[in-house]
Amino acid sequence: MSPSAPTPLEAGSALETLVHQFADPLSFLRELIQNSVDAGSREVEVRFEFEPATDGGDGAMVIHVDDWGEGMDRAIIDTQLTRLFSSSKEGDLTKIGKFGIGFVSVFAIEPDAVCLDTSRGGENWRVLFHKDKTFTRIARDEPVEGTKIRVIKGASASQFEALRGKAREVVRYWCRHLPADVRFDGKRLNEPLDLELPVKVRVVAEDTEVVAGYTLDSSRFSGFYNRGLTL
Repeated sequence: MSPSAPTPLEAGSALETLVHQFADPLSFLRELIQNSVDAGSREVEVRFEFEPATDGGDGAMVIHVDDWGEGMDRAIIDTQLTRLFSSSKEGDLTKIGKFGIGFVSVFAIEPDAVCLDTSRGGENWRVLFHKDKTFTRIARDEPVEGTKIRVIKGASASQFEALRGKAREVVRYWCRHLPADVRFDGKRLNEPLDLELPVKVRVVAEDTEVVAGYTLDSSRFSGFYNRGLTL
């Protein structure tokens, strides 16, 4: 091995650093939604499902993040999504593409598995990420439109309900002004970029839109957005 070649330890450390940079583990929803918008999807659906255990113990929650964007072929999967992960057949690599930067955040909630189905250019793929962050790439016969992600994690019914409630607020906070339709459990969360104030002014110049005004009770608020995503 040459002196400049990455080792598994270096790649693993880089992955852990990226995963744990997120103060709120549920911020992974923001990252996945942003990936969907970057892939050209005009709508993103977030759904929470709970599957009770048959033996009376805790069940599992499944978090769906579905988009209808351009999808991914093997080249994109290999160069932009999974370069920092270890596959069952290939060594660790340290490069990571634009989709991978956001995608690693999904491991902040310590899922038991993550399943990604995607299609592009006649190629249909499933990428199954395991609990230890290794992945398996599987060719599929059936195409999907865009990219469909399932995040699977063991949870009790009460844990599921608590997480679903918080997740809705997280998605609304970060993504409510996105131009793409963002739905959470079937309900649209989008809101216009506006302020409910007695006096306000709106200025639009090129790619910038500013809404400003004042309140009667001297309260203050400021928000900054990049293509509608809260900064």
